[in-house]
Amino acid sequence: MLVAQKMNQNARWILKPMNYCMNHFGNGDIEITARGNFKIGRITMQRKGGDGGRDTSKMLQFKINPAELFENN
Repeated sequence: MLVAQKMNQNARWILKPMNYCMNHFGNGDIEITARGNFKIGRITMQRKGGDGGRDTSKMLQFKINPAELFENN
């Protein structure tokens, strides 16, 4: 996984093997948040919604913060 971060004056990047990323984001407890979303490790899973009831509102979103990979470098 390649993560590039552009800041006002500088930029940085990191390249990590996908197996490392899967372990980093996926390992951890499974819980239900106060808003009814699932957290699987560091991955948040939620229903997409906001599409006025169309079929796409029934899809799921999986959210991660790729900048976390910089912390464990």
